[in-house]
Amino acid sequence: MNPLDITFCIVIAFCLIRGAFRGIVKEASAIIGVFGGFFAAYTYYPLLGEQLSRFIDSTAWLNIISFLIIFGAVFAAVSALGVLIKYLLKVVFLGWVDRLCGAGFGLVKGILISAVLLMVFATFLDKGAPLIRQSKTAPYVTIVSEALSSFASKDLRQEFTTKIEDARKIWEKRF
Repeated sequence: MNPLDITFCIVIAFCLIRGAFRGIVKEASAIIGVFGGFFAAYTYYPLLGEQLSRFIDSTAWLNIISFLIIFGAVFAAVSALGVLIKYLLKVVFLGWVDRLCGAGFGLVKGILISAVLLMVFATFLDKGAPLIRQSKTAPYVTIVSEALSSFASKDLRQEFTTKIEDARKIWEKRF
C-alpha cells in the first residue's frame, strides 16, 4: 500500500466510525456538503488560483490547493448548517437506527471524499504519477471518481479521463 491507499483507508474508516456516532441527520448534511463542495471547487478553483498565484509558483499545486480550499470551505459550511438544523428540529430517532443509518452515510461520505481526492491528484499531477500508478485501491475508487467526473467541466473531465486511462492500463497489467 502506498500513501494514497493509506489515505483512502483512513478517510473511509474515520467517516464510517464518525457516522455511527453522529447519526443520519448530521451525516446527510455532510454528504450534501461533499457534492456541493465538489461542484463549487471544480467551478471556482481557477478564480481562487488567480488570487493565490503570487504565493505558489507550481501550477499543479496551485490548482490542488485552490480546489481543496474551496471544497473544504463549502463542505464545512453545509455541515455546520446540518448541525443547526438538527438542533432546531430536535429530531429524536431511535438510537440504533440513527447510528446505523449514520454509519451507512459515513461510509458513503468517506468513499466520496476518497473519490474527490483521487480526481484532484489524477487531474493535476503529471501523467503516470507513481502515487496513482502504484495504488492498490485507486482502481476501485476510480469507479466513483468517474461517476463524479460527470459534474466537472468538460476540460477537467477530459484531463482526468485521459490520465486515469493511462493508469488503468498499468493496473490491468498488474492484475
